[in-house]
Amino acid sequence: MRFIDLVIRNVLRRKVRSMLTGIGVAVAVATVVTLLGVSTGLQRSASDAYHRHGVDLMVVRAGTAQRASGSLEARVADRLRELQGVTDVTLSLTDVVSLGEGVRGVLVHGWPAECRMLDNLAISDGRRLLADDHGRVLLGSVLAHNLHKRVGEVLKIELNPFEVVGIFDSSNVFEGGSAVVLLDDLQKLMDQNGQVSEFLVALDSEEARSQDGLDRLCAEIKDLRDGNDKPLGLAAMPTEEYASKSFEVSMARAMAWATSTIALAIGCVGMLNTMAMSVLERTQEIGVLRAIGWRRSRIVRMVLSEACILSLAGAGLGSLAAVVMARILAAMPSAQGALDGDTPPSIVALGFTAAFVLGLAGGFFPAIRGANLRPTEALRYE
Repeated sequence: MRFIDLVIRNVLRRKVRSMLTGIGVAVAVATVVTLLGVSTGLQRSASDAYHRHGVDLMVVRAGTAQRASGSLEARVADRLRELQGVTDVTLSLTDVVSLGEGVRGVLVHGWPAECRMLDNLAISDGRRLLADDHGRVLLGSVLAHNLHKRVGEVLKIELNPFEVVGIFDSSNVFEGGSAVVLLDDLQKLMDQNGQVSEFLVALDSEEARSQDGLDRLCAEIKDLRDGNDKPLGLAAMPTEEYASKSFEVSMARAMAWATSTIALAIGCVGMLNTMAMSVLERTQEIGVLRAIGWRRSRIVRMVLSEACILSLAGAGLGSLAAVVMARILAAMPSAQGALDGDTPPSIVALGFTAAFVLGLAGGFFPAIRGANLRPTEALRYE
């Protein structure tokens, strides 16, 4: 009998126990892939939304963990426009607000009427915002669908009525689930007159967008000072870095890793218990194998191979469940606009890697115990 045939036979010998162990691994892997996929999707969606509008740098208040909590003087934009390589600076106020109908946690952008961000929106119904459109709002198609709102209807933002004048399409779920109002309106709504939360900076050439060019501009922005030679307290970073370090993405990633670690630890305990029982039940069999000349290393490889087969089978089932779960979560009204439902292949590969390590960790001590059994003692075992 070939080595691999023996390993597979041992796995299938206790079908129910092997199935339950595989399901335990599948649950752990599904947790890892789903949660890490969600956090990665949030980062990717945020970064893609800014790139779509040609934003190369984000300028925020230095030291703020959450962009909505940081405020900047709007007039600082004039200083940024003077820097070499900068072609456009858009004032932006972003906040997470509650809407009427019990909807909470919706991203609302406040932009000037004349800015590239509004110009780049693909209006599918109605029109874009104009300079005198105070008390009016644009809705992303995903948000409009979730709220069942059409052009001409009224939407309450923080209990204030806004008329929907347009709906815009976006292939980016992060943007499609948001709303846009005029900067002045959001400043009054949030009681932040003359303040913005970030500046969206566009650069003029590939040289300026190179790593050296970005580093130079970021350093210059950090060193900007006011009339009293005091630092303005600005921080600049490329859009990818900004998206990855945002408070929301960082919290999602931290929670994903914490929950995944707990799930993997539980899966490892289950695997350890299964393999320990398997070795204990096969004490005499292992003794026979040792008596006919099997080396300790081959016993170790046999037990670890059984554990890895169980783990990888669970990883396949768990990854499939994670892909389905991600799509179900993305389709839920409370998550539409924040999740795209796609699971990156790299996250699936990470799930299989985690399952493989789980199998090795869970099978290591039972494998060592089996390898250290003396043939004479094993053959006398009852």
